[in-house]
Amino acid sequence: MKKMKHAKKLASLLMALVMVLGMSVGTTVTAFAANTNAHTITITNDKSGHTYTAYQVFAGDISAGKLTNVEWGSGVNGADVLADLVKLEPYKDCKSAEDVADVLVSFGDDSAQLDAFAKVVGTHLTTVAGTSTQTASPYTISVTGDGYYFVKDSGTIGTDDAATKYILKVVGDVTVKAKAETPSIDKVIVNADSANGGEGKGTAQDVGSVVNFKLTSKVPAMDGYDTYTYIVNDTMSAGLTFNNDVAVTIDGVAYTDFTVAQNGQSFTITFNNFISQKANAGKAIVITYSATINENALTTDKETNTVNLEYSNNPNDSESKGETPESIVYVYDFDIVIDKYTGDEATGTRLAGAKFVLKNASEKYYYYNGETKKVEWKDTLSEATEVTTDQSGAAKFQGLDSGTYYLHETEAPAGYNLLKEDVTVTITATYGDDGQITSSSATSANNGQYQQVQKIENKSGATLPSTGGMGTTLLYIIGAILVVGAGVLLVARRRMHS
Repeated sequence: MKKMKHAKKLASLLMALVMVLGMSVGTTVTAFAANTNAHTITITNDKSGHTYTAYQVFAGDISAGKLTNVEWGSGVNGADVLADLVKLEPYKDCKSAEDVADVLVSFGDDSAQLDAFAKVVGTHLTTVAGTSTQTASPYTISVTGDGYYFVKDSGTIGTDDAATKYILKVVGDVTVKAKAETPSIDKVIVNADSANGGEGKGTAQDVGSVVNFKLTSKVPAMDGYDTYTYIVNDTMSAGLTFNNDVAVTIDGVAYTDFTVAQNGQSFTITFNNFISQKANAGKAIVITYSATINENALTTDKETNTVNLEYSNNPNDSESKGETPESIVYVYDFDIVIDKYTGDEATGTRLAGAKFVLKNASEKYYYYNGETKKVEWKDTLSEATEVTTDQSGAAKFQGLDSGTYYLHETEAPAGYNLLKEDVTVTITATYGDDGQITSSSATSANNGQYQQVQKIENKSGATLPSTGGMGTTLLYIIGAILVVGAGVLLVARRRMHS
């Protein structure tokens, strides 16, 4: 009777371990076949490339679906397992496999205790009962011998993957689903152009402005782990300067147990003692920080900010790490290039010496601060940066956000008329789902800066007729005749009076 009682308890225990230790049972489980030693374990997993190995932990006799005469199985060194278990308080009085089964039953669904037991067993595995040979799901293991089996993810774990922790499984013919969790991380820009002011993957801003980033992830399931690595790796291109202002929340609550280490354009955010967050599995992790667009952005078509997550991916190997795919966002700025000419737009003469300032839609004047390497917007014309066209008729304003601007000519080339009205320039950009520009009014050549060319024609000043010509000559002739006639008349009068 006592053995039957133990058998019932052990059956209940191991079914609980199925749920707690990393796999879920399918809807159909075939009962133990009487008087047969051949069984199949089928494991389904969304990821390919896994290898599963089974070890017999408990052996005995199967009768009416119950295991009797419980002994250590062929897959473990029972004496060593017992020697380690008795060092733990719950097992201190155990003398046999059956005694251990009694203790396990008392744990119920206590995953921490069951994980502890699984880890001890995992260090004393011996003879392999069977190994899967498939390269993709479903994976099957054929075993011989009635009992209870310990299955582990024994192959090399792929980069973007995670191992299932040790599991115990009742063997008849049974199908289980792997529950290993692969963390993920996503990066967006706050107030992104690609999302019309929401959170998206692409944006344009003035050089010198601050771009705000947000990372989102979740606390992974860490059952079976004693420690857990969770490291965010971020790399910014040369046109972005990290502002070292990282803030983290977990489930909306500020979290400060992290370390930031910077190395050039890259930095890491290491979560310290992350295993302490085990109870928060599934809760949202939100990480925010910012970067300033620097002068290096003036010569490239885009800036990138790339992030991935390094994480523990095998509860059986503390050194094993996985990495998520990279999440990338894109930051742009634009130039306005003036093309000053006279005559035909394509072949006309390009004009040097024209001077311009730039205004934005808020009637502020563009000023490029050479010391801070930033675009600033000033209130008065006297504070504005003034550019002058060169011999090719070109001058430019650099490092601009998309939007509408106004070119104001302050001085025309010598011999040409000053523009009476400002020239409107509108820079537009459309972004794809990945944050990259798919179309723009500006153009980028050979990965150079996006530039919007604005052609501006100048009219030459009018050449007025000179104050001469035939009409004036006739007047001169008539005038001369009158002068001569007056002289003759004067002489005649004098003679008459003499």
